[in-house]
Amino acid sequence: MKKHLFAIPLMLCLFSACEVEFSPNAEWKNIPVVYCLLDQDVDTTWVRVERCFLAEGSMYDFGPVSDSINYPVGSIRVQLCVFRNGQCVDTILCRDTLRSREAGSFANVDQPLYFTTERLYEANMYKLLVTRVSDGSVIAYTDSIPLIVQSAQGLIRKPSNNEQFGFFERSGSTAVCNIEWYVMQNARRYQPIVRFYYTEAGDTHYVDLRCNSVPEAIHQPQTQSTYYSRDAFLSEMYTILKDDTLPKRSLNKVDLYLTACSEDLNAYITSLDINNAVDQGNEAYTNIHNGRGVFAARRTRLYKSLRADSSIVQSTGGLVYYLRELGVGF
Repeated sequence: MKKHLFAIPLMLCLFSACEVEFSPNAEWKNIPVVYCLLDQDVDTTWVRVERCFLAEGSMYDFGPVSDSINYPVGSIRVQLCVFRNGQCVDTILCRDTLRSREAGSFANVDQPLYFTTERLYEANMYKLLVTRVSDGSVIAYTDSIPLIVQSAQGLIRKPSNNEQFGFFERSGSTAVCNIEWYVMQNARRYQPIVRFYYTEAGDTHYVDLRCNSVPEAIHQPQTQSTYYSRDAFLSEMYTILKDDTLPKRSLNKVDLYLTACSEDLNAYITSLDINNAVDQGNEAYTNIHNGRGVFAARRTRLYKSLRADSSIVQSTGGLVYYLRELGVGF
Protein backbone atom coordinates (compact mmCIF):
# COMPACT_ATOMS: atom_id res chain seq x y z
CA MET A 1 0.00 0.00 0.00
CA LYS A 2 1.07 3.57 -0.46
CA LYS A 3 2.31 5.56 2.43
CA HIS A 4 -0.39 7.61 4.15
CA LEU A 5 -0.04 11.29 3.49
CA PHE A 6 0.06 12.12 7.20
CA ALA A 7 2.33 9.44 8.31
CA ILE A 8 5.49 11.12 10.06
CA PRO A 9 9.08 9.92 9.42
CA LEU A 10 11.36 10.34 12.47
CA MET A 11 14.76 11.84 11.72
CA LEU A 12 17.20 10.98 14.50
CA CYS A 13 20.82 12.05 14.96
CA LEU A 14 22.23 9.77 17.65
CA PHE A 15 25.19 9.49 20.03
CA SER A 16 28.10 7.07 20.36
CA ALA A 17 28.30 3.26 20.63
CA CYS A 18 30.11 1.82 23.64
CA GLU A 19 32.66 -0.05 21.53
CA VAL A 20 33.56 3.08 19.53
CA GLU A 21 36.45 5.12 20.89
CA PHE A 22 35.75 8.81 21.37
CA SER A 23 36.92 11.65 23.54
CA PRO A 24 34.74 12.14 26.65
CA ASN A 25 35.71 15.81 26.54
CA ALA A 26 34.50 16.37 22.98
CA GLU A 27 31.90 19.08 22.48
CA TRP A 28 28.29 17.84 22.22
CA LYS A 29 24.81 19.19 22.54
CA ASN A 30 21.71 17.38 23.76
CA ILE A 31 18.70 18.23 21.52
CA PRO A 32 15.09 17.16 22.32
CA VAL A 33 13.16 15.52 19.47
CA VAL A 34 9.39 15.81 19.92
CA TYR A 35 6.46 14.56 17.80
CA CYS A 36 2.77 14.96 18.62
CA LEU A 37 -0.41 15.12 16.50
CA LEU A 38 -3.67 16.34 17.99
CA ASP A 39 -6.86 14.72 16.68
CA GLN A 40 -10.10 15.19 18.61
CA ASP A 41 -11.65 12.17 16.87
CA VAL A 42 -9.27 9.64 18.46
CA ASP A 43 -9.42 8.39 22.04
CA THR A 44 -5.70 8.75 22.84
CA THR A 45 -3.18 11.52 22.15
CA TRP A 46 0.41 10.25 21.88
CA VAL A 47 3.61 12.23 22.38
CA ARG A 48 7.02 10.91 21.41
CA VAL A 49 9.97 12.57 23.15
CA GLU A 50 13.52 11.49 22.36
CA ARG A 51 16.87 13.20 22.19
CA CYS A 52 19.71 13.43 19.75
CA PHE A 53 23.27 14.63 20.07
CA LEU A 54 25.34 16.82 17.83
CA ALA A 55 28.84 15.37 17.88
CA GLU A 56 31.61 14.34 15.53
CA GLY A 57 31.47 10.95 13.85
CA SER A 58 28.90 8.79 12.09
CA MET A 59 25.38 8.44 13.45
CA TYR A 60 25.66 4.72 12.63
CA ASP A 61 28.31 4.56 15.36
CA PHE A 62 26.10 6.44 17.79
CA GLY A 63 22.84 4.68 16.99
CA PRO A 64 23.15 1.34 18.83
CA VAL A 65 23.30 3.04 22.26
CA SER A 66 19.90 3.41 23.95
CA ASP A 67 21.10 6.16 26.29
CA SER A 68 21.73 8.39 23.29
CA ILE A 69 18.08 8.15 22.21
CA ASN A 70 15.79 8.02 25.23
CA TYR A 71 15.38 10.20 28.28
CA PRO A 72 15.39 7.97 31.38
CA VAL A 73 11.85 7.03 32.43
CA GLY A 74 10.62 9.43 35.09
CA SER A 75 13.19 12.10 34.32
CA ILE A 76 10.90 14.36 32.24
CA ARG A 77 7.32 15.62 32.50
CA VAL A 78 5.15 16.02 29.37
CA GLN A 79 2.11 18.29 29.52
CA LEU A 80 -0.54 19.74 27.24
CA CYS A 81 -1.46 23.28 28.29
CA VAL A 82 -5.06 24.20 27.42
CA PHE A 83 -5.71 27.77 26.26
CA ARG A 84 -9.02 29.57 25.85
CA ASN A 85 -9.31 33.23 24.87
CA GLY A 86 -5.53 33.53 25.16
CA GLN A 87 -5.42 32.30 28.77
CA CYS A 88 -4.14 28.96 30.08
CA VAL A 89 -7.20 27.37 31.72
CA ASP A 90 -5.99 23.83 32.35
CA THR A 91 -2.98 21.51 32.17
CA ILE A 92 -3.15 17.88 31.03
CA LEU A 93 -0.34 15.68 32.39
CA CYS A 94 0.65 12.88 30.02
CA ARG A 95 1.39 9.45 31.46
CA ASP A 96 4.31 7.32 30.27
CA THR A 97 4.36 3.79 28.89
CA LEU A 98 6.87 1.57 27.09
CA ARG A 99 6.50 0.37 23.52
CA SER A 100 8.73 -2.02 21.59
CA ARG A 101 10.74 -0.67 18.70
CA GLU A 102 11.45 -2.47 15.45
CA ALA A 103 14.93 -3.89 14.98
CA GLY A 104 17.24 -1.91 12.74
CA SER A 105 20.43 0.12 12.69
CA PHE A 106 19.48 1.99 15.86
CA ALA A 107 18.93 0.80 19.43
CA ASN A 108 15.65 -1.13 19.59
CA VAL A 109 15.07 -1.44 23.33
CA ASP A 110 11.59 -0.57 24.62
CA GLN A 111 11.11 3.15 24.25
CA PRO A 112 9.05 5.46 26.46
CA LEU A 113 5.99 7.13 24.96
CA TYR A 114 3.70 9.65 26.64
CA PHE A 115 -0.06 9.74 26.28
CA THR A 116 -3.35 11.12 27.54
CA THR A 117 -6.95 9.97 27.10
CA GLU A 118 -8.33 13.39 28.00
CA ARG A 119 -10.81 14.67 25.45
CA LEU A 120 -9.71 17.52 23.18
CA TYR A 121 -12.19 20.35 22.51
CA GLU A 122 -12.40 22.46 19.36
CA ALA A 123 -12.98 25.67 21.35
CA ASN A 124 -9.51 25.34 22.90
CA MET A 125 -5.95 25.79 21.71
CA TYR A 126 -3.13 23.56 22.94
CA LYS A 127 0.53 24.02 23.78
CA LEU A 128 3.06 21.25 24.46
CA LEU A 129 5.51 21.61 27.35
CA VAL A 130 8.35 19.23 28.28
CA THR A 131 10.16 19.88 31.57
CA ARG A 132 12.88 18.19 33.62
CA VAL A 133 11.50 16.60 36.80
CA SER A 134 14.62 17.23 38.89
CA ASP A 135 14.56 21.03 38.71
CA GLY A 136 11.44 21.97 36.68
CA SER A 137 13.48 23.52 33.89
CA VAL A 138 11.93 23.65 30.41
CA ILE A 139 13.47 21.20 27.94
CA ALA A 140 11.22 21.94 24.95
CA TYR A 141 7.99 23.81 24.28
CA THR A 142 5.70 24.93 21.47
CA ASP A 143 3.39 27.79 20.64
CA SER A 144 -0.32 27.11 21.10
CA ILE A 145 -2.15 25.62 18.09
CA PRO A 146 -5.86 25.17 17.21
CA LEU A 147 -7.60 21.93 16.27
CA ILE A 148 -9.13 21.31 12.83
CA VAL A 149 -12.85 22.18 12.87
CA GLN A 150 -15.45 20.66 10.54
CA SER A 151 -17.62 23.04 8.54
CA ALA A 152 -21.14 23.64 9.81
CA GLN A 153 -22.43 22.62 6.36
CA GLY A 154 -21.10 19.08 6.78
CA LEU A 155 -18.16 17.13 5.42
CA ILE A 156 -18.36 15.56 1.95
CA ARG A 157 -20.84 16.70 -0.74
CA LYS A 158 -20.01 14.16 -3.44
CA PRO A 159 -20.54 11.33 -4.04
CA SER A 160 -24.02 11.70 -2.54
CA ASN A 161 -26.06 9.09 -0.70
CA ASN A 162 -27.98 7.85 -3.71
CA GLU A 163 -24.92 7.34 -5.93
CA GLN A 164 -23.53 3.84 -5.98
CA PHE A 165 -20.40 3.02 -7.88
CA GLY A 166 -21.87 5.39 -10.34
CA PHE A 167 -19.39 6.53 -7.81
CA PHE A 168 -17.50 6.04 -11.09
CA GLU A 169 -19.24 8.39 -13.49
CA ARG A 170 -18.46 8.62 -17.18
CA SER A 171 -16.20 11.60 -17.94
CA GLY A 172 -15.12 11.71 -21.56
CA SER A 173 -13.26 8.51 -22.40
CA THR A 174 -12.84 7.35 -18.82
CA ALA A 175 -14.83 6.84 -15.62
CA VAL A 176 -14.06 8.83 -12.49
CA CYS A 177 -15.24 9.21 -8.92
CA ASN A 178 -15.77 12.91 -8.23
CA ILE A 179 -15.26 13.80 -4.55
CA GLU A 180 -16.18 17.23 -3.22
CA TRP A 181 -16.06 18.40 0.39
CA TYR A 182 -16.61 21.45 2.56
CA VAL A 183 -13.38 23.08 3.70
CA MET A 184 -12.48 22.76 7.38
CA GLN A 185 -11.28 25.58 9.59
CA ASN A 186 -7.50 25.43 10.29
CA ALA A 187 -6.93 22.70 7.67
CA ARG A 188 -4.10 23.27 5.20
CA ARG A 189 -4.15 20.12 3.03
CA TYR A 190 -6.70 17.39 2.33
CA GLN A 191 -6.60 13.82 1.05
CA PRO A 192 -9.63 11.58 0.45
CA ILE A 193 -9.19 7.83 1.00
CA VAL A 194 -11.36 5.18 -0.66
CA ARG A 195 -11.48 1.97 1.42
CA PHE A 196 -12.63 -1.02 -0.65
CA TYR A 197 -13.71 -4.21 1.19
CA TYR A 198 -13.55 -7.84 0.07
CA THR A 199 -13.54 -11.31 1.61
CA GLU A 200 -10.86 -13.96 1.24
CA ALA A 201 -11.08 -17.42 2.86
CA GLY A 202 -14.00 -16.17 4.94
CA ASP A 203 -12.08 -13.19 6.37
CA THR A 204 -12.81 -9.55 5.60
CA HIS A 205 -9.95 -7.45 4.19
CA TYR A 206 -9.73 -3.98 2.69
CA VAL A 207 -7.51 -1.93 0.43
CA ASP A 208 -6.98 1.80 0.98
CA LEU A 209 -6.67 3.81 -2.22
CA ARG A 210 -5.50 7.37 -1.74
CA CYS A 211 -6.55 10.21 -3.98
CA ASN A 212 -4.22 13.07 -4.82
CA SER A 213 -3.72 15.46 -1.91
CA VAL A 214 -5.24 18.90 -2.35
CA PRO A 215 -3.74 22.06 -0.81
CA GLU A 216 -6.02 24.68 0.67
CA ALA A 217 -7.17 27.13 -1.99
CA ILE A 218 -5.93 30.72 -1.79
CA HIS A 219 -9.35 32.38 -1.99
CA GLN A 220 -11.00 30.27 0.75
CA PRO A 221 -13.84 28.68 -1.26
CA GLN A 222 -16.67 26.92 0.52
CA THR A 223 -15.79 23.57 -1.07
CA GLN A 224 -12.85 21.81 -2.67
CA SER A 225 -12.72 18.74 -4.86
CA THR A 226 -10.64 16.06 -6.50
CA TYR A 227 -11.36 12.89 -8.45
CA TYR A 228 -10.28 9.27 -8.58
CA SER A 229 -10.36 7.49 -11.95
CA ARG A 230 -11.51 3.92 -12.33
CA ASP A 231 -8.28 3.16 -14.22
CA ALA A 232 -6.21 4.42 -11.28
CA PHE A 233 -8.41 2.44 -8.88
CA LEU A 234 -7.90 -0.79 -10.80
CA SER A 235 -4.18 -0.17 -11.33
CA GLU A 236 -3.60 0.35 -7.64
CA MET A 237 -5.72 -2.68 -6.72
CA TYR A 238 -3.56 -4.77 -9.06
CA THR A 239 -0.31 -3.38 -7.64
CA ILE A 240 -1.39 -4.27 -4.10
CA LEU A 241 -2.94 -7.67 -4.84
CA LYS A 242 -0.94 -9.00 -7.81
CA ASP A 243 0.87 -11.56 -5.62
CA ASP A 244 -2.36 -12.68 -3.97
CA THR A 245 -4.53 -14.63 -6.41
CA LEU A 246 -6.58 -16.57 -3.84
CA PRO A 247 -10.35 -16.54 -4.49
CA LYS A 248 -11.94 -13.26 -3.38
CA ARG A 249 -15.41 -11.79 -3.31
CA SER A 250 -16.31 -8.12 -3.41
CA LEU A 251 -18.53 -7.03 -0.52
CA ASN A 252 -20.07 -4.19 -2.57
CA LYS A 253 -19.07 -1.87 0.28
CA VAL A 254 -16.83 1.18 0.16
CA ASP A 255 -15.96 3.59 2.98
CA LEU A 256 -14.95 7.11 2.07
CA TYR A 257 -12.65 8.99 4.44
CA LEU A 258 -11.36 12.55 4.31
CA THR A 259 -8.06 13.31 6.00
CA ALA A 260 -6.83 16.82 6.70
CA CYS A 261 -3.74 18.33 8.30
CA SER A 262 -2.76 21.72 9.70
CA GLU A 263 -0.21 24.17 8.34
CA ASP A 264 2.58 22.92 10.63
CA LEU A 265 2.23 19.29 9.55
CA ASN A 266 1.93 20.29 5.91
CA ALA A 267 5.15 22.34 6.19
CA TYR A 268 6.95 19.41 7.86
CA ILE A 269 5.87 16.90 5.20
CA THR A 270 6.72 19.33 2.40
CA SER A 271 10.22 19.84 3.82
CA LEU A 272 10.80 16.07 3.67
CA ASP A 273 9.38 15.69 0.17
CA ILE A 274 11.72 13.96 -2.28
CA ASN A 275 11.94 17.18 -4.28
CA ASN A 276 13.07 19.10 -1.20
CA ALA A 277 15.05 16.32 0.48
CA VAL A 278 16.89 17.16 3.67
CA ASP A 279 20.03 15.43 2.40
CA GLN A 280 20.16 18.00 -0.42
CA GLY A 281 20.99 20.72 2.06
CA ASN A 282 17.51 21.70 3.28
CA GLU A 283 16.49 21.32 6.90
CA ALA A 284 13.32 19.57 8.03
CA TYR A 285 10.68 22.01 9.24
CA THR A 286 10.24 22.19 13.01
CA ASN A 287 8.05 24.20 15.37
CA ILE A 288 9.61 22.79 18.55
CA HIS A 289 11.40 25.50 20.53
CA ASN A 290 14.77 24.31 21.93
CA GLY A 291 14.51 21.12 19.85
CA ARG A 292 13.38 19.44 16.65
CA GLY A 293 10.20 17.71 15.48
CA VAL A 294 6.64 18.85 14.98
CA PHE A 295 3.51 19.58 17.03
CA ALA A 296 0.47 19.79 14.77
CA ALA A 297 -3.18 18.91 14.20
CA ARG A 298 -4.72 16.38 11.83
CA ARG A 299 -8.14 14.82 11.35
CA THR A 300 -9.38 11.63 9.71
CA ARG A 301 -13.15 11.47 9.33
CA LEU A 302 -15.37 8.65 8.03
CA TYR A 303 -17.99 10.19 5.78
CA LYS A 304 -20.23 7.19 5.15
CA SER A 305 -20.33 3.74 3.66
CA LEU A 306 -21.33 3.49 0.01
CA ARG A 307 -22.41 0.50 -2.03
CA ALA A 308 -20.18 -0.60 -4.89
CA ASP A 309 -21.80 -1.59 -8.17
CA SER A 310 -22.02 -5.40 -8.19
CA SER A 311 -22.74 -5.72 -11.90
CA ILE A 312 -20.55 -8.16 -13.85
CA VAL A 313 -21.66 -6.83 -17.23
CA GLN A 314 -19.04 -4.71 -19.00
CA SER A 315 -21.57 -2.50 -20.76
CA THR A 316 -22.93 -1.22 -17.44
CA GLY A 317 -19.46 -0.24 -16.26
CA GLY A 318 -19.79 -2.74 -13.41
CA LEU A 319 -16.80 -2.67 -11.08
CA VAL A 320 -16.80 -6.42 -10.45
CA TYR A 321 -16.38 -7.05 -14.18
CA TYR A 322 -13.16 -5.02 -14.22
CA LEU A 323 -11.92 -6.56 -10.97
CA ARG A 324 -12.27 -10.00 -12.52
CA GLU A 325 -10.24 -8.83 -15.50
CA LEU A 326 -7.32 -8.05 -13.15
CA GLY A 327 -6.70 -11.75 -12.46
CA VAL A 328 -6.22 -11.33 -8.71
CA GLY A 329 -8.92 -13.73 -7.53
CA PHE A 330 -12.23 -11.87 -7.93
